[in-house]
Amino acid sequence: MKDKAYEVLRQRLIGGHYRPGEQLKEEPIARDLGLSRTPVRNALHRLVEDGLATDGAGQGIRVSEWSDWDVEETFQLRMLLEPYASFLAATRGGEGLADALEASNQRMEAGIAAGQDGIAEVQSANRDFHHALIEASGSPRLKTMMATMIDMPIIKRSFYIYTPEELVQSVHHHRDLVIAVRARDGELARQVMQLHLRMSYHRFMKHRGEYRQAPAP
Repeated sequence: MKDKAYEVLRQRLIGGHYRPGEQLKEEPIARDLGLSRTPVRNALHRLVEDGLATDGAGQGIRVSEWSDWDVEETFQLRMLLEPYASFLAATRGGEGLADALEASNQRMEAGIAAGQDGIAEVQSANRDFHHALIEASGSPRLKTMMATMIDMPIIKRSFYIYTPEELVQSVHHHRDLVIAVRARDGELARQVMQLHLRMSYHRFMKHRGEYRQAPAP
């Protein structure tokens, strides 16, 4: 219960409930959630730490400027670059990479099984999975270009609005990528990553739209 304000606000920000740049005022939010201002204040500061909000001097706490175009552009760039990184990784990574990816998948599955309490572990394991592929690509240019896109706060936190079934589907894609790496099949890895990212994009935008249309809890 003590994290209600943080959890609700985090989902609202990820889902696009508030406009980019909109000020998040403690009193109206506290009244809306039926809470005192103290947990709301603490939640807002945690959201700033997460990168989902900003705290400018004299400007109050505001929603980070992640527009629909920012999200779409990020996914489109990833769909151009990360399949190629996966192609390279599959041809260069070998069994060591496959084992590391499989370990990340096992962590993701354990996190999914734990429900909401495990989402942070799912997020962390997913990040490790994608970064391992990029590292194994052996391309410093790809690594530089991809790092900020994978670590964009709104993308990292998107796991909090996915259903358990969607998270399981994501792990299935990851397992197919492990198969491609073990087979050193770069083209298969490229195709699986393309599908994985495209599905992730459509899932994210679907939930973003749902949160905008949903009435306030």
